[in-house]
Order: sequence, then structure tokens, then C-alpha cells
Amino acid sequence: MTPYERLYNRMAGLPVDRVPNLNIFMALAAKQTGVSYREFVSDYKKLVAGVLWCQEAFDIDCYCVVSDPMREAEGFGAKVTLPEEGVPFSPVPLISDVEDIASLKVIPATSCQRMEDRLLAVRDLAERAKGDIPVIGWVEGAFAEACDLMSVAEVMYNLIDEPEAMHELLEICTQQAISFAKEQIACGADMIGIGDAASSLIGADMYGEFVMPYQKRIIDAVHEAGAKAKLHICGNMTQSLCHIANVGADIVDCDHPVSMQKAAEILPESCAINGNTDPVAILNGTRESIYAEVEKLAGICPKLIISAGCEIPRDTDPQHVKWMVEAINTLQP
Repeated sequence: MTPYERLYNRMAGLPVDRVPNLNIFMALAAKQTGVSYREFVSDYKKLVAGVLWCQEAFDIDCYCVVSDPMREAEGFGAKVTLPEEGVPFSPVPLISDVEDIASLKVIPATSCQRMEDRLLAVRDLAERAKGDIPVIGWVEGAFAEACDLMSVAEVMYNLIDEPEAMHELLEICTQQAISFAKEQIACGADMIGIGDAASSLIGADMYGEFVMPYQKRIIDAVHEAGAKAKLHICGNMTQSLCHIANVGADIVDCDHPVSMQKAAEILPESCAINGNTDPVAILNGTRESIYAEVEKLAGICPKLIISAGCEIPRDTDPQHVKWMVEAINTLQP
């Protein structure tokens, strides 16, 4: 089977030749192709080279353009620092007061160099994939984007003190995510990953009010544009699985702290579940321990997809990743 057939059959509950593998590589891809992380996140040709290297070396069932969370924030006007070897960040939040929210405007990706850079990466990979390998674009979820624009602490305070203003911020972040997702789909993305890491930091009630409705709107828009949606939330989101079950994602990524068994019990049968070996266990493991990490997931659910719970760390020995892939391929599909 081609990676496209394997992944889409799995999402549909149809037979596959092996369990799909959607491991995420960012810093490791840069390292293995001999470029700095700054180059990787600012030059689509170097990101594409890293994606191609990892897909071929580790038999990954997708091309994925995820690299950092600050592209949309930069588009909104945030001053973003690109470390030589580190994840881009904004040293001074763009929004220091809720009154600043009114100044935010949705922009086309072509108005921001690094947002357009992601479009170019999607287009390049889609041309190379020729329909055999699914291309996964990427956007920030509304809640994560709010935390990129305003400090995480300020977001948490304002959920209590200024809920109406926070809904206003989440609305503009949602509109930007939808616009950026549609532009990537137009460039050839088969699926959009939605990174909403900060949403694991709040309880279920707040998730239901401030996260779930906006995630659902982004996912609905992705579906309307003809693509699939993969929801990726770093950290322990167990408390909010009841709401995640209602957002309509085609794939939900579960990070290592989440019980895959519990996720399988709560998430709907229409949803594939992706996860959730410990990335640090892969980094530091032996062949035997890595096999054990993978094998504990066997039989969790009919639509199981396997990857590390989050990004494979930069300094992971490529042989360790190959052991993980070998272990995945030994499982009954």
C-alpha cells in the first residue's frame, strides 16, 4: 500500500498492510540534514529537505510541515525571535492588555514571509507526493494562538476576569486559523494538523467554553474545504476528552501522559487515535525497551495509529527511531 492508502484506509476502518506511523520530526530533521533550526523554520526548501529525509529514513506515512507555533503570531504583528538552535518565540507579547485585541486583523498568508513559507513547503511537498503520500499542513488552534499573542499567565487570568474579551480574541484567532488552513489546502494539503498545546492546561469546564467550540469550527472549515483534520494537543488532556470527542477530528493525537485506553473508551469510533509512546523513552531507550513501548499499544482500538506522543527529540539516535518503526511493523494491523 502507499502511505496515502494506508493512512486513509486506517481512518476509514478498512484493512491495512501495517499500522500507520505518523511520528513528528522537527529539530531532528534539521540536525540530520545539517542545517540550523533557524534555517529550518525560515526557508521552506530546508524544511522540505528535512521532511523528505525523515520520511525516507523512517518510513513515515506522511509529509508534515509542522515546525513552530509562531508563524500566525508573526502574521498578526508579533516580534518573533528565531534562535539559531531553538523554537521561535516572542520575547514581548503582542497583546499586553485586552484593549489591544481590537487591533488584530486576519491577514492572508502571503502578507507574512514565514506564513507564505509554509504555503511554499506544502506546495513543494504536494508536487513530490503525487498523491501517494499525504501532505499534512499545520495551524495553531485558537487557544494556543491566544497564548502565543498574550502570555499564558495573562490568558489564564483573563479567562476569569475578562471572559468576553477572551472570546473576542479566540474568535479572531479562529478566523486566522481557518484562513491559513484553507490556503494550505489550496496548495495541496490533504490534511491539516491543529496544534492546541496550551488547551491541556485548563480544566474540562473551561475547555468546553473556551476551546471546544473554536476547535470544532476550524475542523468543520477544514472538512468543508475538502481535507481531513488532525488535532494535536501536547500534555495531559485526559480531563477534556469528553469535549474533544465532539470536535469532529479525523485523528486525535494523544501525548504520552494520556491513557490511550481511556482515550479509546471516550473518543468516538469515527475518530482514529494516534500516539503515544514516550519520546524520551525513544531517545534513551534500548531496542527491547522501545519494542515494549510500542507493544503496549497493541489492540487499543481498531483505528490505532502510532507515533511518539509528541516530537521525536533532536538528539535521538536515528537507530532508535528505526527500532520503533520495526516494532510498529511487527504489530497486527
